[in-house]
Amino acid sequence: MTRIACVDLPALPLQVLVRAHPDWKDAPVAVLSKPGLQGEITAVNTAARRRGVAVGMRHAAALALAPGLHAEVVDAAAIQRASEELLQLLLRRAPGVEPGAPGVFWLDPEGLVKLFGDLPRWGHGLLDSLMAAGFVASLVVGFHRHRAHALARVHRGVLVIGDAAEETALAARVPLARLDVPPGLLDSLGQLGIHHLGGFLTLPPEELRARFGAAAAELHATYTREAGALRPELPAEPVCESLELEPPDDHSERLLFAIVPLLDRLLARLSARGEALAAVQVAMELDHAPPVRTAIEPASPLGDDPAARRQLTDLLRLRLGGIELQAPVVRLTLTAVGTQATGEQLALLRGTGRDLHAASLAIARVRAAFGDASVTRARLRPAHLPEAGFAWEPVTAATCPKVQDAPANHGAAPGAPLCRRLLARPRPLPPWTGADDGRWLAGTGLVRGAVIRMTGPYRVSGGWWARTVERDYYFAETSAGDIAWVYHDGPRGRWFLHALLD
Repeated sequence: MTRIACVDLPALPLQVLVRAHPDWKDAPVAVLSKPGLQGEITAVNTAARRRGVAVGMRHAAALALAPGLHAEVVDAAAIQRASEELLQLLLRRAPGVEPGAPGVFWLDPEGLVKLFGDLPRWGHGLLDSLMAAGFVASLVVGFHRHRAHALARVHRGVLVIGDAAEETALAARVPLARLDVPPGLLDSLGQLGIHHLGGFLTLPPEELRARFGAAAAELHATYTREAGALRPELPAEPVCESLELEPPDDHSERLLFAIVPLLDRLLARLSARGEALAAVQVAMELDHAPPVRTAIEPASPLGDDPAARRQLTDLLRLRLGGIELQAPVVRLTLTAVGTQATGEQLALLRGTGRDLHAASLAIARVRAAFGDASVTRARLRPAHLPEAGFAWEPVTAATCPKVQDAPANHGAAPGAPLCRRLLARPRPLPPWTGADDGRWLAGTGLVRGAVIRMTGPYRVSGGWWARTVERDYYFAETSAGDIAWVYHDGPRGRWFLHALLD
């Protein structure tokens, strides 16, 4: 029979999260379904499990059990990037790889004995390569893809099965709780005393369908019928253009002149594939110095037209002008990142009355000159503390603001609400005595005049799961017309300046 190998990476989102934060390796870590304290735990590591954190628990409850818990949401884009990286790694060890669910891959192990010696040695080498890249996996070489996958769920390391009968016998002992069995079906089978795959497969398919439904019958057929042949997947070939520089050069204008023809060819090749240009990765090999890599991302995906070439040329000129090369460049390599451009991306919200396209071009120029993190905006997020109620996220394109009706704020005329400008860190203040001679807030250098009115308090409390917070906020009006937002920290007995009102 034809052999097939299954690679299983348990809790791939958790592995992606820990891999992105290596310093969290020994700390309790969890994956959330959504941000905030009401987010549900979807995966936990061993350190979190030992502290009582379990899948299905709310983030707030988990923090009460493990105050040092690191928990974040892992989005689909991060999982997709990890899956693409894993596909590249596995293709170095197998001639054919078929991705399944996230974290599951089936491989063709045939013909590798002469190259690696034997299948166990091949398997251990494959897992070692994944571990070097920061992933943990198990590998089973069997004969039936789904039975091999069931064994990979419960087996650690490498398992090479001798024949199909041995595979069937081993798979029969796999607990149903370790497989993708719906919870309702799992409970019903447990009432019948069926807890392992072997007992489940002995049930008559027709009676199983009649009693538990089509989903149960389909799951039964998955492990009993013959699996189809391997359907390998190959990653798309990258669109690259390279140029050798003779003699080597480090002048930014001359480098840009050499890059322009490469850009033309990149845009033409992407257009032939029906894609638009989302980004350009530039690699410069230097003469006896470490290589330099950078990337340019336009405001919106670009097609093969003169305007696109001018925009990319302008962005590259700005980026090259800000790079200090340690040695002349001997080789240039440009790699295009393509995407399917949507109508919104190309039309850029027609009819808004503002030139959003020009604004997006300006943002792209600033990011090219000063880095991708130079243009950001605040994004609200659920949190009980004011400083945690927003986060800064990069801006790649301009959009029209959404104006909502807001009441007049603290004495301002109707239609002119005041806005709080939060300081990066609250400024400590001297103790408040109930009277101000002009030095209480003026000493910060941010507020003018003496305090003539304090309005409040407005209490903010919480943090019992980590660090107790009890703050009494006040609006402090001064004789110069300034308004400051200050608070008294109850547990610590100190005053702080947190924001200014404009």
